[in-house]
Amino acid sequence: MMQQKGKVPTEDDVRYFTKYTSMPTFQSPVEGQLSYAMWLSETKWFIKDMRELLLLKHDRFWHTFMNNEMAMESVLSFMQNAIPMYLTYKLNSLENKEIAKLYSLAHKTVYQIICRLTTPQKNRHDSMDRQLFANMIYDHFTVSMPLIFDFIFIYGRGNEKVSSIVESIVKLQPKYEVDLKMGLQYLINVFASIQARCESEIRNQNLSESVLIDLVLYALDCSYNLGSLVGVSAVMRNMCCDVSMEYPISNFYENVVVALYACIQSENENSEYLTRLNDSRIELLHAFRSIIHVHLDKILQDPENSLLSADKFLGILTECLANNVFVNDYKNQYPIDVDFEILEQAYSSVDKIELDFIRNAYTASTDEEGNGQKNNRRSQPLEKAIHTSDSNETQNCRNEAEKAHEVQSSVQYVLDILPHLDPDYVRGVIEHFDCVEKALAVLLEGNEDTQLINDSKKDTNGEIVPEDPLDSFYLQTGIDRLNIYDGDEFDVMSKSNVKGTIKKGKGMPGNPKSFRELMDDKRHVNEMRHVYSQYSTLVDMDDDEYDDTFEAMAESESRHIKLAKGAKNLVIEESDNDDEADTEDSETESEPNKRAGFDFCENPEIARKRYEERLNSKGVKAHAPREAADVRGNPKGQGQDSKVLQNRKNKNEHKASQGNHNRKRGATFKRSRGMVPS
Repeated sequence: MMQQKGKVPTEDDVRYFTKYTSMPTFQSPVEGQLSYAMWLSETKWFIKDMRELLLLKHDRFWHTFMNNEMAMESVLSFMQNAIPMYLTYKLNSLENKEIAKLYSLAHKTVYQIICRLTTPQKNRHDSMDRQLFANMIYDHFTVSMPLIFDFIFIYGRGNEKVSSIVESIVKLQPKYEVDLKMGLQYLINVFASIQARCESEIRNQNLSESVLIDLVLYALDCSYNLGSLVGVSAVMRNMCCDVSMEYPISNFYENVVVALYACIQSENENSEYLTRLNDSRIELLHAFRSIIHVHLDKILQDPENSLLSADKFLGILTECLANNVFVNDYKNQYPIDVDFEILEQAYSSVDKIELDFIRNAYTASTDEEGNGQKNNRRSQPLEKAIHTSDSNETQNCRNEAEKAHEVQSSVQYVLDILPHLDPDYVRGVIEHFDCVEKALAVLLEGNEDTQLINDSKKDTNGEIVPEDPLDSFYLQTGIDRLNIYDGDEFDVMSKSNVKGTIKKGKGMPGNPKSFRELMDDKRHVNEMRHVYSQYSTLVDMDDDEYDDTFEAMAESESRHIKLAKGAKNLVIEESDNDDEADTEDSETESEPNKRAGFDFCENPEIARKRYEERLNSKGVKAHAPREAADVRGNPKGQGQDSKVLQNRKNKNEHKASQGNHNRKRGATFKRSRGMVPS
């Protein structure tokens, strides 16, 4: 424990204070149930410690709370484990009356300590500077924002002293106003998180009894907290207006409380948590009424400067029109007509068109119900109104979607057979007969009723919205659609066998993954073995008579191609005279060099010999082939010849300035000129 430097700790600075534990009856079964005897013993010690704190003098009291953290933790333990307001009735049902008496005593003792912590003076003689007091309780977190919220929730109902304490604290230390607004904003975020959790559980069909109970208690705590905050003081109601708490209340009412009511009622119509949800509804409606009435009070107090309040009042009511159940319950619970009359009379510059629109939206009767049915509904209790207004709609929502899906499928089936018909007309016939086979028979026979035709074409301007494939996917799988391609024949997330081949990674399924695997694949050899087996045995099928006949025909039809001296592609017919052929053969043998020029490629040896003879005839001696210059020399360390060094120098000086890297460019140039086939 932190102590000031040079200060000797006193007995109160190191003393341990007993913490309050929750009552066994209301404790979670997971944590285990404590015996009443143990709870009574610990609670008696807790009350004893709290009374000793109250008996301390003014300076010793504040010295203990500033230097001993155990004292504040003991007080906070009761604030965190106290029985909620909606469960205090169970104390009277306990057989042991000492439990209720002891809890009431602890409840009263902690209240006295908090009142002393939030008051700068105890009596005329024991007091503290107000500014010093404000900075001390704020900087040392003696009175924190969670403590204020718990204090209002536990002691705020019907206690005017709590209202004066909260207002005095906010007035004494304005920083608490900022913290309280942050707390209200956090409460809005809690509403959103509960709604997200509830929608997720409903979507995943995981609404077990334990999950429903947790959600109900969570919603009930938040509703009672909000109802206590707005009911304790006008300061808190103004803060709720500043953070725009109105629409989150209506949205939470519509999407969480009503949905939970329908789910619990479908499981158990006699569940006690239905009553808890009705209590939560009353708290939310009362909180909404208290917050929105702040704007009406401002209009009545200063009608001339109430433009902003009037616009915000109408804007809140307009925004809440999206929540039908909330609007119906609110106008049945509170006189909304009186609010509109007050607004119209106090603020004459209000927009009449907007006011009439909102008044008609809130006061108009239900079109689908008659007057008697409407009156019966308004006379029903609050829990019955939920069941008749929205629980049926929630339960039948899935059935209606399935029916719409079936009708759309039937319309498409009929249009495939009779594409010339109007889709709206076909839909009307199918909905009338409620049987696609009978409707198709009527359409094929052409004996449909005239009244049916008129009814189906009564609204020619009405548009039929085609069924969304996302809804059908949700009905089949229960999975919320996030993409238009979800649920198709290629969706691997919802189907085990999909159409086609799903490619993952490199290559195609079944193909070799590398070149080595491709070369090692010899399956084609096995596939061709039956072809090779046909040639395993060779049979001599030659016909000598047939071969001789073919050779004779080939000799008779063949021609000898001869090359003349001055022509390269001249065809000369073979003469029938054998003597001429013999003469030509002898001439060819006598002059072998005359036909050398017509060879495909001249012999290089003959070309070099002819070149040397030409040089000798001119008196020029042919040079011997040039020897390659020696640049390697002797092994390293043995010295080099001067000729080798000179050869190295010449090679270094006459080497190319750039590498031979123009082969691709040269090939491209030749290909562009037609020298290399593409």
